[in-house]
Amino acid sequence: MKFSSCAAALLLAAGLAAADRQLFSIARGGAVFAPFNKTDKVKVTGDRLALELPPKGGRWQGTIVTPKKGEKYFDLSQGAILAVDVRNNNKYPMQLRMEIVNLKEGKNSNAFAHIAYSSIALLPGEKAPLRVRYGRAVKESSAWAPEGMQRLPDGFVKGDHKIVPDRVAQLRIWTSNPDADRPMRFELSNFRVEEPVKPLPEALRSKEAFYPFIDRFGQYKHADWPGKVTDVAQLGERKLAEDRELAANPAVPGRNRFGGWADGPTFGEKKGGWGTVKYKGKWFLTDPEGKLFWSLGMNTTHDKADSVTAITFRENYFEELPENSAENADFYTKERFPRFGFYKGKGGNQDTNILQFHFYCYNMFRKYGKEYHKEFVTRSQRRFSSWGFNTNGNWVHPDILKTEFHHPYITAVEFAKFYDVIEGCRQIGWQKFPDVFNPEFAAGIKEALQTRQKYTVDDPFCIGYFIDNELSWGKTDTFLAEGALRSPASQPAKIAMTEYYRNKYGNDIAALNKVWGTGYADFGAFLNSTAMPAEPEKARADLEEFNDVIVNRYFRTCKEVINREAPGKLYFGCRFNDRNEKVIATSAKYLDGCSFNLYRPEISAWRLPAGVDMPVIVGEWHYGTAANGPAHPGLQPAANQAERARGFDRYVRSALWNPQIAGVHYFKYTDQMATGRPADDENIQCGFVDVTDTPYREMVDAARKVSADMYRYRLAEGPGK
Repeated sequence: MKFSSCAAALLLAAGLAAADRQLFSIARGGAVFAPFNKTDKVKVTGDRLALELPPKGGRWQGTIVTPKKGEKYFDLSQGAILAVDVRNNNKYPMQLRMEIVNLKEGKNSNAFAHIAYSSIALLPGEKAPLRVRYGRAVKESSAWAPEGMQRLPDGFVKGDHKIVPDRVAQLRIWTSNPDADRPMRFELSNFRVEEPVKPLPEALRSKEAFYPFIDRFGQYKHADWPGKVTDVAQLGERKLAEDRELAANPAVPGRNRFGGWADGPTFGEKKGGWGTVKYKGKWFLTDPEGKLFWSLGMNTTHDKADSVTAITFRENYFEELPENSAENADFYTKERFPRFGFYKGKGGNQDTNILQFHFYCYNMFRKYGKEYHKEFVTRSQRRFSSWGFNTNGNWVHPDILKTEFHHPYITAVEFAKFYDVIEGCRQIGWQKFPDVFNPEFAAGIKEALQTRQKYTVDDPFCIGYFIDNELSWGKTDTFLAEGALRSPASQPAKIAMTEYYRNKYGNDIAALNKVWGTGYADFGAFLNSTAMPAEPEKARADLEEFNDVIVNRYFRTCKEVINREAPGKLYFGCRFNDRNEKVIATSAKYLDGCSFNLYRPEISAWRLPAGVDMPVIVGEWHYGTAANGPAHPGLQPAANQAERARGFDRYVRSALWNPQIAGVHYFKYTDQMATGRPADDENIQCGFVDVTDTPYREMVDAARKVSADMYRYRLAEGPGK
């Protein structure tokens, strides 16, 4: 037995050595560890690297790792993942990021040629591997690379997460945690390369061999991964297998019909509608039965929202498409879309000149038959019950909300036509800021709640509403007012601004000119001017005042219309994605709950501005990977599905830890197409189901586990516990 045990140990060690290769020895000086900042403490003790980072010590805090003296590069060519074990030596959750960097030629150590990165969230005292998956950047294929995709498959250069593996000049390990108010301590060990690298596909050798690169199911042809569909019969087999599994696991126990905590306390005064409550120092929603409700939601449960991809100008990308005929009309569209990527300017930018195809819908048709949409509607809600989700997040298909059984939801108010914007505002993101002085803005909200979304007003499962998403508020407290000032005389916001200053200065333009250092002839000239003052600092105080007027009018208008047209429903704001402290504080006067899109590894220490305390819904977040088809791993990349699932669990637990977070809504239900969505080329693998409507097992298991424990965990963990 003794001999056998030794032999087994040797065989195991040999197997591990074949799979994992140590990159360098910390104890033997195999690398140089330099602090990002003078205040960052980096210490080597044996085979361990200790990091001690002070709170608010800089935008990036950590260490830059370079090869030992005499060597120029790290060689990662023997694997596909770089890993390091990390211990969180803190009594609170923390995050850490690792970047793999190729540098451009020259002496600039911050001039990146290629980069791959990933982050890890760790519970107090937890030790786990931080893994970074990296592809290979091969210049030779760039001349005929596919277009209309934000990230390209392994072997192409475009986009992050592909490097030249044997020319890695730096590893950057850092945290950027402006919310941390205490020292951050980590211990790192065992830098290694994992997952034996596969040769690049032969198809990448030439354009003729590579195209078409999307198979008949909408999957990337030139790679394999667990769960990839290769035959139509597999779709039916997976349906039957999932039917059995959903029957065996119909719902997470301990919930009432709304998804609230059945075994928790009852707030009698909250019965009859949706509300909010701070219980034992932590914010919750309350459901119509008066039960505590923490919102674990899913975004974009819509069979045609993000699964579409464009065909026009890219016909050679696709191996096999069904005939574009009346029989297949449900799968083809020429629907208009905003144009920020490859299709900007294509075909004269006409609204309906780009043919698009719904692979996801076509796969469901092959899986469920002609009534696939009805199956999509009912199956999504059955899945959410089984997986532990209790909320439909934003952009849910309206047919879901009109069925007899659906989960509670917070939905966006849908304007019949896009509202007027303040033309002089600079665009940040999707759109300019709405002109809330135009009466059509309030009328648009009213019209939506009286017509297309009337069913939500009387639905007891409707929690409330978002209005807008990721608006451009600007980083200064004069951004919106400057936009109004630069707008033409016909702009309602400019007219309102002119009247505001006319009243403030008693119709005396000379008084305004004295303060601003300007030479307007009269307030008519002010109205007609679209120029900023030569010395804008002199006008700052006045511009800040009118900026406040715009912000207050926006939130007050939204709240008043909702209260009038949908009494009893909650208003959750505009899903902030930036951090203007004054705007956020102002919004709190009108909101029932605030909303933010927070794409981070974890959010335990995130807080609203000082003096503001209310429930917060995280409207978007996700983890993705480039290991399963679509080449874009999203805003929080993971090495594989197991790491995605771990990231999901830790993010939810970090939110449960946070006293202000009352729910998190994952983005999103389905993967985006490998060939990108038409509007902006985004092609992220971040879904709970893939393009063939196959759920990712690891994500499902993670959701069930954390959901089953979330009410207990919410009250047992966190500050003061």
